[in-house]
Amino acid sequence: MKPYLLLLAGLCLCRPLLAQTPALQTEQAARLDAFFQKAERYGWSGSALVAHQGKILLEKGYGWQDREAKARQTAQTVFSIGSITKQFTGAAILKLEMQGKLHVSDPLSKFFPKAPADKAEITLHQLLTHTAGCPDALGDDYEAIDAQAFMQRFFDTPLTAKPGEAHRYSNVGYSILGIVIEKVSGEGYEKYLHDNLWQPASMERTGYLLPGHAPAQLAVGYRNGERWGTALDRPWPPGGPGWNLRANGGVLSTVGDMYRWFLALQADKMLGQAAKARYFGDHVRECPSCATHYGYGWVLEEPIDNQRFVWHNGGNGAYNAYMGFVLETGLCVVLSSNSNDKIMDDYLPKIWDALSGEGAPTVDAATVEKYTATFRLAGGAEVRVRFDELDRLRMEWDDAAALLALSGDGSETLEATEPFVARSLRLAEEARVGNTDALAKSMRMPPAEVAEQDRAFWQNQARLCGEVKRVEPIGAVLRPAHGATLVFVRVVGARKNRYLTYVWAGDELVDFRAADVMDKEFDLHSRTEFFAPNNQMHVLLQPDGNILLRNKAGRERLLLR
Repeated sequence: MKPYLLLLAGLCLCRPLLAQTPALQTEQAARLDAFFQKAERYGWSGSALVAHQGKILLEKGYGWQDREAKARQTAQTVFSIGSITKQFTGAAILKLEMQGKLHVSDPLSKFFPKAPADKAEITLHQLLTHTAGCPDALGDDYEAIDAQAFMQRFFDTPLTAKPGEAHRYSNVGYSILGIVIEKVSGEGYEKYLHDNLWQPASMERTGYLLPGHAPAQLAVGYRNGERWGTALDRPWPPGGPGWNLRANGGVLSTVGDMYRWFLALQADKMLGQAAKARYFGDHVRECPSCATHYGYGWVLEEPIDNQRFVWHNGGNGAYNAYMGFVLETGLCVVLSSNSNDKIMDDYLPKIWDALSGEGAPTVDAATVEKYTATFRLAGGAEVRVRFDELDRLRMEWDDAAALLALSGDGSETLEATEPFVARSLRLAEEARVGNTDALAKSMRMPPAEVAEQDRAFWQNQARLCGEVKRVEPIGAVLRPAHGATLVFVRVVGARKNRYLTYVWAGDELVDFRAADVMDKEFDLHSRTEFFAPNNQMHVLLQPDGNILLRNKAGRERLLLR
């Protein structure tokens, strides 16, 4: 999971909290547990740990670890931390530097004398900060590719940018760092981290294979409601997963072990002061307008009252996880989910509400029951309304009229959107029959990487939809504040339809996603009003049971039962 897609995930926890007293801790623990129980009722399953000022307020599992076996989640359930793995790789590089075995300014040519000219001068620092110009991926996570074949594939793949020129999140860069760790230490990646990081931090259940996890200890992942299984169900060569995943993701752990890692960092147990300063350094902005920086495997928020919130997320489309903390106060949050429809970053505001006791508005049960229904626009387009554990109102629809009414900002014109719709449709039609050259060019990614990813993508669409009959355009909405155009395309399958979203920033395709429905979330603003900041749409619940929509220009329309 790419952290720059969720830039504001930690901001709500940067503000100072009240000094802890036993009574306050008891209240906070009760509020946290009440929220997670509510989340469980809405379908979340996972584990959570929240601590502050050296006190664990909550350490508990919720929901199903294995739905089919009716096995419950516990605080000891093992889960994949995904890309949170990267900060372990960053710490290992700094540990090796402390041991005098490398320097972060070292170029790749020092470790790979046969590196081609365009890659020879890439530094470890550039790999650590995602500024090396590496592509995001070079193959499937569970391909059994060894280090030599991985490096050759990288050497044969064009860079996405000149090294040092731009920040672009890359799993490949961290895999290369893992191979460097093995070369320099003379040990396997996992063995070096176990001996130098995890064991000194008393982390007995963290790693790929060395902890000896029994399958029944792992959370079973679910993707689109279907059983995905566990990481141990996938083919792993000796030493852990293949190098498309090793060192950039996929480490297995528990919420308790991750908290022990936080305590070790807080106590300066792992890294010296100079190394720790670089570990949490503001090395590069994640984007020109972003308030967040990237360190060595961590995302860093702007400090508030001399307190800095540090975080990272991770996921593979089945599992997802989150870790965030404030070193100065001992605030630490570790969350996991074993289903792709629950994203742990979204839970941060509610955790803050529980800790601060600020009494944010909530949606009561009567409102949920009254307005969970199917509504219609004046032209007949159906809109399904429901709520979630975060007190958000979610609308789902199937056609262009509802798309423009609910997700547009009112400035859309055919002249502005039609070129993007036509281009997206052409990319979809070509890609589903194996022609991905135009897609790769639009995404500014290596053609071979895009071809492999897209082949797997369309295979998955066929698995979910049945035979794909055709793709057809729906429409587009504008996000002028971000210079973005979102285009929606329908995949018509033999069993069901799915929906693709193409996100354009000028001529570059910056994101591409698929979903079972077209939908939009509206945040709770007051007891009967919801708001979506990205298109400034207000949703007002009416006493008669209908819903009033008001766009940023003040135009109103009704959703009628």
